[in-house]
Amino acid sequence: MTIRGSISVSALLLAASLGATPVLAQTAPQTPPQDNPTQLDEVIVTATKREERLIDVPVAVTAIGSEQLQNSGVSDIRELTGLAPSVQFQTPGGGADSSIRIRGIGTTSTNPGLESSVGVVIDGVTRARTGVALSELGDLQRIEVLRGPQGTLFGRNTSSGLINIVTRDPSFAGVEGRLEGTYGNYSDMRLAGAINIPLSDNAAFRLEASSETRDGFYQDANSAETLDNLDRQFVRAKLRWEPSDTLSIRLSADYTNRDENCCVAVLAIAGPTYGLVNTLAGAHGDVGYTSTDPFDREASKSSNRQNQEDIVDWGLSAQADWELGFGTLTSITAYRSWEAYRSQDFDHSGADLGFFAPDGLHQSFDVFTQELRLQGTAGMVDWLVGAYYSDEDVMNDSAYRMGADYPLIYGGAATFQASTLAAFTPGDGARGIGNQNGRDMSVFTHNIINITDQLSVTAGLRYTNNEKSIDFRGENFNPACDSARATGDAPGITRFCAAFWDTRFNPAGDSHERSEDAVTGTFNVSYEFLPTLTSYLSYSRGYKSGGYNFDRAGFTTPATPNAADLAFQEETVDAYEFGLKGEFFDRTLTANLAIFHQKFAGFQLIEYTGINFVVRSLEEAISEGAELEITWRPMPGLTLTNGLSYTDAYYPTSAGNSTYSGREMEQSPDWVNVTSVTYEFPIGDQLTGVAYVDNRYSSEFYTGGFDPNRIQPSFSVTNARFSLRGPDESWAVDIWARNLFDKDYYRRVIPATFQAGSYSAFLGDPRTYGITLRRTF
Repeated sequence: MTIRGSISVSALLLAASLGATPVLAQTAPQTPPQDNPTQLDEVIVTATKREERLIDVPVAVTAIGSEQLQNSGVSDIRELTGLAPSVQFQTPGGGADSSIRIRGIGTTSTNPGLESSVGVVIDGVTRARTGVALSELGDLQRIEVLRGPQGTLFGRNTSSGLINIVTRDPSFAGVEGRLEGTYGNYSDMRLAGAINIPLSDNAAFRLEASSETRDGFYQDANSAETLDNLDRQFVRAKLRWEPSDTLSIRLSADYTNRDENCCVAVLAIAGPTYGLVNTLAGAHGDVGYTSTDPFDREASKSSNRQNQEDIVDWGLSAQADWELGFGTLTSITAYRSWEAYRSQDFDHSGADLGFFAPDGLHQSFDVFTQELRLQGTAGMVDWLVGAYYSDEDVMNDSAYRMGADYPLIYGGAATFQASTLAAFTPGDGARGIGNQNGRDMSVFTHNIINITDQLSVTAGLRYTNNEKSIDFRGENFNPACDSARATGDAPGITRFCAAFWDTRFNPAGDSHERSEDAVTGTFNVSYEFLPTLTSYLSYSRGYKSGGYNFDRAGFTTPATPNAADLAFQEETVDAYEFGLKGEFFDRTLTANLAIFHQKFAGFQLIEYTGINFVVRSLEEAISEGAELEITWRPMPGLTLTNGLSYTDAYYPTSAGNSTYSGREMEQSPDWVNVTSVTYEFPIGDQLTGVAYVDNRYSSEFYTGGFDPNRIQPSFSVTNARFSLRGPDESWAVDIWARNLFDKDYYRRVIPATFQAGSYSAFLGDPRTYGITLRRTF
């Protein structure tokens, strides 16, 4: 799966690219149309918190503009995998469990104490965790994927990259809006709309909203319902006010609600407990596993349990930009709240083994942030200084419970003493409640020094102080554990008194505080060979804050829990990168190459133990490789893009890496290639047709752990869309399909809970298709 040796990564990538269709669209129209109809639009990005041409930015950036987003039908950043090769999304369960990886590095959100490796910024506001950001986006202006550490300008927890999302602002030009309706298979129904209203010559208001429902992709064997459905609503309001030529103010408010029966896994590999599970389910009048083919999408949950996740996410922000003459002062103030409740049959078997009771898993994030920046120019220096503050409250309340069949899966009376079984009641279990407060204060500077017209140097530095405190306590309700200890029932102690259920926690808890300081920065040399050919060489140091493991399994001594046991150290990364960016043949073709090496110290890894998700700190990790992105317009109306990435992400052989030494990282394919074709053509005098198709190829990768049973083989997914548009795009009819060829693939494979030798799988979405009607005015 990996390629290491004397052959350089760049040579491998170049050789592979020569046989590939040119690709990866980065068309974000920012300039007036050119005389040459095949000339690509110039792309403007804000990767350095300044508006710059993409070719001039000495950072590896994939920029996706509003036109390409509309052509591809992307409305959720999880769909970016068809457009950006270095991005990998993992959505094994609900919104709280989602993660993003860039260059093989990312963070699973299951344990809220572990912060994100990939930052997500929407309209200048950082989202607390990856899962918090994966929701409806509304009307977009562009999405920028910044690869490599971005801590100097964007702060902590961007150690592997950043996704910067810019939504559409209100316009003073006039009243305008859109209405959109979609109907697809699985009874997918989506309604969306937006309206822009100028309030005066210098004020405008924009309102947008959407609602979507869809049946689930899985049929429950023990009820008539489908599982893994959609039921979500979104609304955003923005006010733009420019009281003078030197002052601009933007206010924004958004709200999202999700009420879905999520988090469904199916049997991937049947182990020795397969027959027993079916027998136990049948004893309750339920059906256990009905198929050993996971892609039959036949799920089984106990009829007396439910899978449900309710999420409410809302936020307020205010941005002010004030031209002072010598520079521009920017202030961004924001408050965001995210809260999720989940109930779940988490053994996914039909037998009653383990579950979250209704609202048994409760998580929340409440975050206040304030950023100030002052940016200007003085001679040959484009300077920027700033300060950032955040105050974050995190809560995790998880009550794991044992079902009626829990003792029986381990042998029942043949294994445990009668007194242990007599003390057991279905629903017994353990509860862990953690409350964390985190405060982050930083100051930073980022300066571009134009030494000559061709040579420039970028130097940036950031100092961060991060403080966190936790209060963690356990509330156990597990009399079987007490009985097993009293009688010396060894199997009972093992199964009922493991760290997961141990009554010695009851009632027990502890508090702890930690503080850390970090200095991060970047140094970059950029050289312009020609106005259409630039290069850069950069060093960046990134930082991801330490924190606390929100899981009782982190305690070293169960009888006397010490919250200091839950702490884990910060993570740092030293990254080196070389890049080339070029525009060729009168800008009908653009190509961007990046070669990178990233070394992580104190790498934070979340490990699934079969029941718990525990954070480990490893000594080091490496991510290295190369990326090539090409866009080509060979004739009017036809745009071809290709993005090819090679990533070798692994844990070096080291005593501090323990059992991970020499192993590959999960969710990190070596090779990814993304291709898209867009063809726009006239139909008669008034109509326009737009045909679009993209394909993502991924080589094999471990979906989790280093078990060959958890490998996803290489696969490709194709999406397609055809749009018929009226005069001036006043209306459109789109016919679309995602996963056009209905490719089966795993998102994640895990050891089946309480079922030794069996594996459960979270699956990729099946083929979906439908029609979208759109009216603009």
